[in-house]
Amino acid sequence: MLWWRYSRHKYRTEWEKCATADCKYLFRRFSDNLICKENIIFQQRPEFKDYENKTLLMLGGGGSTNTMDWDRLGDYDYIWSANHFFLHPILKNKKMDLVMMMAEPNLKGKEWLEYRNKFRPLVGVEVSGKWEQYPFDSYEKYFCMHTYRYDILGACVRMIEFACELGISHLDFIGLDGIEATMEGNHAFQPGKTTIPTGLAHYKNLSPAKIYQKEYDSFWDYIIDKYPTVSFKNLGGGEKYHEKVMRHHSG
Repeated sequence: MLWWRYSRHKYRTEWEKCATADCKYLFRRFSDNLICKENIIFQQRPEFKDYENKTLLMLGGGGSTNTMDWDRLGDYDYIWSANHFFLHPILKNKKMDLVMMMAEPNLKGKEWLEYRNKFRPLVGVEVSGKWEQYPFDSYEKYFCMHTYRYDILGACVRMIEFACELGISHLDFIGLDGIEATMEGNHAFQPGKTTIPTGLAHYKNLSPAKIYQKEYDSFWDYIIDKYPTVSFKNLGGGEKYHEKVMRHHSG
């Protein structure tokens, strides 16, 4: 049984116990040296100690990622992405330092394994029923990470929180385009994909755009308050959803 399924939102005092138990249950081989705080749990790896005061680029799956100036990749200390980034015609030939593979990608797929074995990124996974009894292979760069805030905004949003926790000084992001782009199938990694979060069904009498605005406002309020020294820049996509953090850094 995954304790996380039942207590994650209801019992804040149970977070450390439940998150630790779930990580050790699901990820036996890479849940040693867990760091558990009030907002996040992750396996500490030696590489993470190098992130303090560094710059990071987050490449999301929204269509705006296709407008990225690829010559700028060398401007950053680290580059992160998620899920099916390796299907992108340009990114499949670019090294990511860290990627999060959530519930959708096939970790045994040919294209993924070719990418992974060529570029050797750190590969993170979150607590999910998908990983129950999952036969992870011997790849030595897996790690686990999970945030207490687990909303509908997607993998890259949780990765932003993780990057802040590692102590980065500046983060540029692109491809966090919002629900409209998703519904239109405007996806950089999987063109035509229109899958929307199942969590949207829990909201009553609100349009998807209003739900996303509410969730993004809450997320950026939280990040600005908890990590006031980290600066951010949106390189493209979802501008209305990121106005809070842009105003914070421009003002």
